[in-house]
Amino acid sequence: MSPSKKPYSITDRIVLITGAANGIGLALARKVKARSGIPVCIDLPSPALDALSHELREPSLTIACDVTDAPGMEKVIAHTVQRFGGIDVVVANAGIERIAPTWVMPAHDFERVLQVNIFGTYRTIRPALPHVMKRQGHIVAVSSVSALIPWPLSAPYGASKAFTASFLRTLRMELTGTGTTAGAVYFGNIDTNMMKHAETNPAASEMLARSPSLGLGVKPKTPEHAADRIIRNIESRGAIGFSHAEVVATFVLNGLVQLLDDLTARSTGIGEVIRKHYGGQA
Repeated sequence: MSPSKKPYSITDRIVLITGAANGIGLALARKVKARSGIPVCIDLPSPALDALSHELREPSLTIACDVTDAPGMEKVIAHTVQRFGGIDVVVANAGIERIAPTWVMPAHDFERVLQVNIFGTYRTIRPALPHVMKRQGHIVAVSSVSALIPWPLSAPYGASKAFTASFLRTLRMELTGTGTTAGAVYFGNIDTNMMKHAETNPAASEMLARSPSLGLGVKPKTPEHAADRIIRNIESRGAIGFSHAEVVATFVLNGLVQLLDDLTARSTGIGEVIRKHYGGQA
């Protein structure tokens, strides 16, 4: 049996998690700890991160850092390796979303989403990669159903999640034969603060109500459910994972779905919703 196919236990593994203070990352840190793994929790400085530090206690580690800070993330990785001797698993979970049509969204908001979701993912994985490879570990990043379909009102989010999917797919292929593996998990609606905030936006709420629910994973799943899917991906060294069964169909039919974009836009009235709430001029 090749190293990439062996069952991979989290017990005693050093598991670095970004976006760990809330939502999916928080649930995952707790589950790693419960499985006798050692979570290394990265997030922006906040009372929530301080509370997590007190909750998990040693040997777990919490570090405040912005994932877009390349030198900062290099120091995080170096400190983790110095403390524990290496890194077994990386979970690039940190991500943000902003809501508005592209011509309305301020450039700094658009670019901040790309900075966190694209460069933050890369700046988490790249410095950790040699250490994970030394231990023949696993890397997983959180993608989304928005990587598979258009994501009106949040173009940078969908684009960034498509990057994540392609990056991890390519990285997995590059790692062939090393004993190290990589995968991406595609999540639908997860009941996090980010999703709750999105649902308070009138335009986003109306657009979701008009959109076909089939294949989108719209029924909310808990952060704990999402964390379980990440753990399953790690333990199986999976290439892909899904939060909702119906997202699998969207993944499989991705190419066909693209041929239906114009029809979907017309039939759901998405353009009408955007003009109603934002107007049609730049």
